[in-house]
Amino acid sequence: MPEQQKITVFGAGGDNIGRFILDALVADPAFEVAVLSRRSSKSQYPSSVMDLRVSDDLPHAELVDLLKGQHAVISAVGYAGGALDIQYKVIDAAIEAGVARFFPSEYAFDYADPLTTWLSPVFASKTRVAEYLEEKAKGHPEFSWTGVACVVWLEWALETKFLDIDPTAHTVSYWDGGNHAPTFTTLQYAAHAVLECLKHPKQTANLRVYVEAFSATQQEIVAELEAQQGVKYKVLDPVNGSEAVAEAHKRLNESENQDRQAALRTIVAEVWVAKYGANFIARGKKPHLEDLVQMPKVTLQDVVKKVVKGSW
Repeated sequence: MPEQQKITVFGAGGDNIGRFILDALVADPAFEVAVLSRRSSKSQYPSSVMDLRVSDDLPHAELVDLLKGQHAVISAVGYAGGALDIQYKVIDAAIEAGVARFFPSEYAFDYADPLTTWLSPVFASKTRVAEYLEEKAKGHPEFSWTGVACVVWLEWALETKFLDIDPTAHTVSYWDGGNHAPTFTTLQYAAHAVLECLKHPKQTANLRVYVEAFSATQQEIVAELEAQQGVKYKVLDPVNGSEAVAEAHKRLNESENQDRQAALRTIVAEVWVAKYGANFIARGKKPHLEDLVQMPKVTLQDVVKKVVKGSW
């Protein structure tokens, strides 16, 4: 790839991973950055970013014209409203436009693991996109893809109380005793991982790279919160992982996969239930990005400090 890469981000609005990827790209002189968004979008971006607007139904010809000359397209769309399936249109247009690399909206688990895809309909959607990319790359040798697996951004998970740890109410519900240590990253760390993949295209072509800043158990996270906040957390009713998954699946089946809260519960289970393998280094998942490139050091203490200060 050339010295200054032309990169387009799709799904950069809001305050989630897309914004962090965009901010990291803008701050790095190695990249010329554009954002692809619908004409109806109200999102605004830095003046240094080229704002590529497409009709809301994403016509193929329009997408192809907008993506010509771009070296990589990074998708950061979310699950809501079926947005993940929009990626198929962008992938097809990217290939026709001559884009060399596509990053699907993954940023979480190992979607090649059948046990993971069985767990949640959210994961199944992402698996299908990855399989589509694999097939397209086989038929178009000038095109490649990279998936970035980074489990959960811990600062986000604590701020949103997503993992049954509440830093505001000082409560916790331990899953299976709270002793499983999955992989964790942060939004900024995951965004940096995407940039490193762009800078190392040969090592990261047509595969999913596994990213881990550190691992930690619920018990360890709560202990660090207690130490930094100076409070003792109240332990609420424990969660049996197998029972929680069975209940979530029951609700999903009854709702034809439309029960959003049940779907989210399966994601929490992926993190805290040991059998699902969200501890990348311990499970020997390869390639491990930190073995390929120099990544910044981030610790549990660092993340908790930012959460406690409200500065993440």
